[in-house]
Amino acid sequence: MKRKRSFNFVIMIILILFLIIYYSIGAWFYITHKTKGLMLLIEFEGMDGLNNFVNILEKRNIPALLVVSSDFVQKNCESIKALQEKNIEIGGTFSDYPLWDKSYDEQFNIINETKAEIENCTGKEMRVFGSKYFAYDENTVKAAEKLGVKFILARGTTGAKATIYQPEEYNVKIFSVSNVNSKKWGTGSLCDYSYWAREGSPEDFEKELFGALLYNKISPVSHTYLSGIKKRWNEVYVQFFDIAKVKWQNLNEFGQVDEKMPFSKIPQNREVQYTTPKPAIPLEQELNITNDNVCGV
Repeated sequence: MKRKRSFNFVIMIILILFLIIYYSIGAWFYITHKTKGLMLLIEFEGMDGLNNFVNILEKRNIPALLVVSSDFVQKNCESIKALQEKNIEIGGTFSDYPLWDKSYDEQFNIINETKAEIENCTGKEMRVFGSKYFAYDENTVKAAEKLGVKFILARGTTGAKATIYQPEEYNVKIFSVSNVNSKKWGTGSLCDYSYWAREGSPEDFEKELFGALLYNKISPVSHTYLSGIKKRWNEVYVQFFDIAKVKWQNLNEFGQVDEKMPFSKIPQNREVQYTTPKPAIPLEQELNITNDNVCGV
């Protein structure tokens, strides 16, 4: 009996020590670990939400990458130029249709036009390009290399982890953005719009944002007409910025290569199961943030 009690006592001590060590390691990891992050902004509606979101970032010294179309730049050139003073890099996007399986000449002309409009406005090199759904193929990469574009945005291939691929054949990097999965709607970016458009709630999005901190590299996305203006979605990002232990980086820092391989070996994600937004609450019924919280750049 005494031997059994002694044995149980030893087991209990070992278990207690294990739990102490386990939680100590967990606490150390939480305190010291910082996920690297690059904030990605998309806007094609107007400047109000974009200005407010950038103001939120600026107050927290968070850099970001903004991708806009040539049409949007033409209409808002002076405002776009001003954002560069707030540590916002301007990239280009083509949102008319995805560039999967389009000819080289067509893609070259689209990227070239976008690049010219953005550079004429900003006076700086356009280093990033993405098409609708962040679609690309080898012709996209070839055209980008010819035009001196350094990064192509791609649908996520490594879950919520963002990955920078370097094709061995090209001097262009493929920026595979953070991605999440839905049983009902398939994959989508770690993005406010992805959840809003697929009947998701801000609470769902918040869980995914904080869950992504398990990875060493993430690229959250905001369509700023949503999180820059709409109260529930805005609060998710503000809380994330204030609580999450993220080492926010600019494109130079974040764009270091993670994987180098032949182009044919780089995984692609062409799944698009939602093309028409089906929000639980339509945009016009979402409450706006109060005027006191709306601050232009």
